Amino acid sequence: MSFQSFIDTHLKLLAEGDAGRMVDNDYHEDCVMVLLVEPGGQVIRGKDALKGQLGYYLQNIYRGFVSMQKLCMTEDSIVLEATINTVNGESKVWDAMHMKDGKILRHYSGVR
Repeated sequence: MSFQSFIDTHLKLLAEGDAGRMVDNDYHEDCVMVLLVEPGGQVIRGKDALKGQLGYYLQNIYRGFVSMQKLCMTEDSIVLEATINTVNGESKVWDAMHMKDGKILRHYSGVR
């Protein structure tokens, strides 16, 4: 699967709002997510913790993808800036993902 195909599938799963399915499909067994959305950041380790965090996000914050402003891919990473809809209106976000075996191993994410 190409990274562009991976992104397309990831956005589809986000739109469906099923955190469990998205984590099982897109994240590596040893996944770690680093969120820079609050002072000091937040580190989420493992699929179960990530399912809880993303489940909350999809239910209470995320309301849809608007557009991608920047996208760069290498043989093992995806970096992007995008606009999303949230319960508070449009937000600019960034994500950097280090991939292993076609899945997200490390995911760094924040709001601009």
